[in-house]
Amino acid sequence: MEPGWTTAEAFFANDTVIEEFLDYEGSFNAGTDRKACGSLMMTDYAYVFALATVPAFLGFAILPDLSPSRFALQFHTTQDEHDGHTHEVRRAHVRYLSGGFCTSRKDHAAHPDGRGPMTHNQIADAFCTAVKAHFEPLIEQLHARTKLSRNAFWRLVADALAGWFIEAGRRLGCLEAAKASAMAVLKRPGSPLNNRQLHYFDLSVCDRAGQPFSHTFRGRGGCCRFYTVEGGEYCSTCVLKDPRQRDDDLRQAMRRHLGLTGAEIA
Repeated sequence: MEPGWTTAEAFFANDTVIEEFLDYEGSFNAGTDRKACGSLMMTDYAYVFALATVPAFLGFAILPDLSPSRFALQFHTTQDEHDGHTHEVRRAHVRYLSGGFCTSRKDHAAHPDGRGPMTHNQIADAFCTAVKAHFEPLIEQLHARTKLSRNAFWRLVADALAGWFIEAGRRLGCLEAAKASAMAVLKRPGSPLNNRQLHYFDLSVCDRAGQPFSHTFRGRGGCCRFYTVEGGEYCSTCVLKDPRQRDDDLRQAMRRHLGLTGAEIA
């Protein structure tokens, strides 16, 4: 690897780097306690992981080797828009250090590095298992340092994956298939990714011409704890929000997206 790159395995085991990452997460808002730093760090890392894995899995039925020793990272910072606010976030370029992969497609399975073809259920189970093996070392690190529960961290991982499944589904034109694939991966019995709160839901409003406009949202199972920092608030689909208030707020945001203002929103 070139300078500036590291494996996920080395990253997870580096006490100094983990502490620096936690301090970075706490540098933006007063009152960010260790639990919030840990949850925000997990949210950022899980986003990187999901973006590097979900589109390949959903669009091309490719599941690379996700072992921490085979998953290389080059961290950087960028700007991200979320809930109408722009934030600096830590992201990473990703490189797979193994050519091996699993697949449910017969043509891909013919590749010398391919394993398969698997059934959709088999590859979904393999993805779930690989996610668990990848994240366990990081969750143990963050649990020990922040005292936030392991279950809370697993919920954040599941949220990140679920979010990128529907985003990739929109971009690839297969939203319904994306939702089904996400649930096949994340709702496996006995998996730490499986929680009853995580789900998808649809909301509809009418545009200025009276035509229905619908959008699919991810109902989170976890909480990034941003509401605990000074000036913080619940995210738009936070698991802690009352579902009726959540839906009302989202419909208002949808109307604003359609260009409706004032009395039209009310």
